[in-house]
Amino acid sequence: MTKEEAIIKAHAMYAYEESEKSDEETGDFDALWQSLYDVCQLATYGVLDFDEDEINEAREWLKETRHMTKHYQETEIYF
Repeated sequence: MTKEEAIIKAHAMYAYEESEKSDEETGDFDALWQSLYDVCQLATYGVLDFDEDEINEAREWLKETRHMTKHYQETEIYF
């Protein structure tokens, strides 16, 4: 998956709709990744109401795209 494909996929996810969408103004991929990381973590622990498929979709996207980030390549996805 290219970075462009990853962005399109992320923007189509329910998790993105519920996120802060911090990439909207800057187009920064790391901002997009962090937004989805935050919302996925909150959903995993029941703070946000997501079904399991929505959580899994966001978690898999994070894992597949972590290497594309500048600042989050070492970030552990522990949830």
